[in-house]
Amino acid sequence: MRIRSVTAQAFGPLADETLQLADGMTVVVGDNESAKSSWHAAIYAALCGRRRGKGAPRKDEQRFIELHKPWDRDDWLVTAEVVLDDGRRVELRHDLAGKVDCHAKDLVLGDDISAEVMNDGAPDGARWLGLDRSSFAATACVEQAHMLRVLTDADGLQEHLQRAAATAGTDATAAAALDRLEEFKRERVGLDRVNSSKPLRRAMNAEQAAGSALDEAHAAHEEYLSRLEQVEKLHERAVAAQQAVAAHEAAAAAYDAAQLTERLREAEELSERFGGVRPVNVADDDQVANEVSKALASWRSAPVPAGKPTPSSADFDEQLAALPAAPDGDTAVHESVRRAEEHVTRVQAQLEQHDRNRPGTAVSPPPQVAAGDDELLDLARVLEMPVPAVPAELLERERAAQTAVSTPAPAKLPVPLLIAAAVAVLIGVIAVALGQLPVGAAVAAVGVIVGAVAVLRRRPTGPDEQTLTAAASAHAAAAAAREQVTEAQHRRERAVARCAELGLPAEPEAVRAVPTARNREQAHVEELRRWTEHRDPLVAELSAAVGELAGALSARGHAADGTDPAALLEAADAYRLACDSRAQQAAAASRRPDLVQQRDAALAAERRLVEDAQARDTAAGNLLAAAKLCAVAADTPEQAEAALLEWQGLRAARLSQLDADQEDWTRLQSRLDGRTLDELRDLAEAASAKAAALAAQVSPDAVAAVDPATAADRLPVLREEVTEAGNRAAAASGELRLYAATIPNVSEAEETLEQAVGELGRVRELQRTLELTTSFLTAAQDRVHRDIAPRLADTVRAWLPKVTGGRYTDVIVSPTTLQVQVAGASGKWRYADALSYGTAEQVYLLLRVALADHLTKGHDTCPLLLDDITVHADAARTGEILDLLLELSKERQIVVFTQEKQVAAWAREHLTGPDQAMVELASPTAA
Repeated sequence: MRIRSVTAQAFGPLADETLQLADGMTVVVGDNESAKSSWHAAIYAALCGRRRGKGAPRKDEQRFIELHKPWDRDDWLVTAEVVLDDGRRVELRHDLAGKVDCHAKDLVLGDDISAEVMNDGAPDGARWLGLDRSSFAATACVEQAHMLRVLTDADGLQEHLQRAAATAGTDATAAAALDRLEEFKRERVGLDRVNSSKPLRRAMNAEQAAGSALDEAHAAHEEYLSRLEQVEKLHERAVAAQQAVAAHEAAAAAYDAAQLTERLREAEELSERFGGVRPVNVADDDQVANEVSKALASWRSAPVPAGKPTPSSADFDEQLAALPAAPDGDTAVHESVRRAEEHVTRVQAQLEQHDRNRPGTAVSPPPQVAAGDDELLDLARVLEMPVPAVPAELLERERAAQTAVSTPAPAKLPVPLLIAAAVAVLIGVIAVALGQLPVGAAVAAVGVIVGAVAVLRRRPTGPDEQTLTAAASAHAAAAAAREQVTEAQHRRERAVARCAELGLPAEPEAVRAVPTARNREQAHVEELRRWTEHRDPLVAELSAAVGELAGALSARGHAADGTDPAALLEAADAYRLACDSRAQQAAAASRRPDLVQQRDAALAAERRLVEDAQARDTAAGNLLAAAKLCAVAADTPEQAEAALLEWQGLRAARLSQLDADQEDWTRLQSRLDGRTLDELRDLAEAASAKAAALAAQVSPDAVAAVDPATAADRLPVLREEVTEAGNRAAAASGELRLYAATIPNVSEAEETLEQAVGELGRVRELQRTLELTTSFLTAAQDRVHRDIAPRLADTVRAWLPKVTGGRYTDVIVSPTTLQVQVAGASGKWRYADALSYGTAEQVYLLLRVALADHLTKGHDTCPLLLDDITVHADAARTGEILDLLLELSKERQIVVFTQEKQVAAWAREHLTGPDQAMVELASPTAA
């Protein structure tokens, strides 16, 4: 990767300024307050951006904001153009304030490639390098006076180191996996303790709670079925009452239809007989006979007044006056109020249950001991281990071997001398035989002398090689055992001394109690934090539910306190009671149409009664007048009628038929009652149709069981019974619905129990899997640490003599802490961070370069951003460091920020190539 340019639209003191960088080495020179460090930070921000995570900024992020956010502008924006190793030109844009307008865009194709490097919600160009924004800052981006920061970030770099060593730069490491497994096990499994809030204990508690909930659901369901049976009986009574009303209405309608049908039949027979023509009266000339006939006919056709109807129209008027008006408002609880009330009740119950589950009081504070948990646990383990003794079998083996070595072996002749003596005697004998007597005698004499010497020099032999080897092995084993005993004694003595120094008794239980107490206190604090963290959403949800209920009540015209849940629930109860009251009022008001109809019927009957009385009085008067006209003595209409009939009987017999015709005609007019025959027929058909329609709605047996003559009289009472039964059934149904809303669902409770049992099994299986995986990964991590350390050391060792003036030539790098030890010609090892500050910075600069080299293998070439790295180096080492960086710039881009004149002079002299540049920032006065 090469950074071509960085534009600071708004960054610290920079506004709409651009910094061009060379592909090789760029030296940026500037005095104090020339925005040199701001440009260094702007390059880092333009490349890596800021995380878009939830929550407050971390301490380092807050420090970055305080140093580099513009003081007099709301926007905070940087842009960089980079060229990747595959040739792509990419624009990285970061809105550091809003964290929204951020992207990585291919400048050739125009594609948004942010997904390739997305990290914590924002594009992070360090991902192309195999790093992230945190590890890039710890290795390749050196801030002023922060060269040793790599030590503080060692834990974070471990993941990248292990990826580079073990997996060729992929995103998996044994250490990260172990940490995540431990964290995962801690969060997703936990311990089987009563006070634990982790999944294992939660799953066990959930299984128990689900079983109890299922029992409660069964009991509530049984209660619901009992209440439902009662409600069904009330509804059956209401239906029976309605059916009784329908049967009486049908019977009354059938009775009225039969009466009208009978009148129609008689009217049709009489009308057919007369053909619609009034019969002729032969005695028309006889005025008296005519008047008699008229009077008798009028009297006979006059209706007999019936009794006064009960109840009367006045009674119905009283009932109508007593009826309430139709209510204004809800007669049933509105759905919005019901849902809001249930929401408040549910959340309030959850909050109360949560408050009841508040963690108890804090545990006792742990003793103040100036030692870490790991050290204390190590001390406890040392105190627990007994001091061993040298095994008796080793001592016995050593004594036996010593005895075998000190015992002399039997004496042996020197075989080589005897062989030489025998050869000399043989040569002498051969020489004498060949005639060389002096020579042969001399050689033979020498052989005899050598043989005598060999016999005289025989001596005891020492122990053989096998005996010596066995003795050495026995002595070594005994010495090793004695050393182990001594080392164990020393360890125990050091542990006892350390306990005394810490003010603790030298007992394992007492020492181990300190980290146990710390963990207990930390667990309590964490449990209280989680309790509070879970309570806040419940409080917020309750507040929202209270507002929802207050709004729903207000919308229904029932204003209430919008902050107090209890007051709102009381207001909801008052609203419900008001709905019930209005429902009763509406039921009572619904009787008005029936009462009006009954009152109108009573008024009609009363009018007919008056009319009938008036008609009968008129007929009686006419009859008495006719009797007087005929000179018949009569004091009452009945006497006049009898006398006139007798008077008429004396008339000619032929007048009898005419009189009968006249009577039938009169009866016809009575049946028509002022209507035409068609009108009477229509009225009868309408009554029959009504009766048929009403009869179709009920069973024939129900209608047959009703007395038709009294059906109309019983209807008011029956309708009142219908209203009362309906109100009772509706009230019981409402109570049942409220109860049904509170009972748990049995199937859901069974499903919850099944899920809880499955979840507990899953957590236990996960626990076994995690324990096995951890054992495998621990072994893998040990292998990774053995692989990475030599690679880092080899890289640093190649550059170390040059930047330290040849004083240090060898190096050791710890892969776990990133601490560096160096050694010179004396061979004595020293920790680099304990040397002079300048030397330490130079050594750790090499470590950063080595880390950048190893961590980014297989990824884009990592640039180095270095701010004032030679400020603590002398002139000679400054030149050597710059020469080294120039050499490294052939492989990677290097940007050096400095205020030193020596570095500026070096840059003017050496940075002359096309891939090299020197940039001088304007001084504060010029700016």
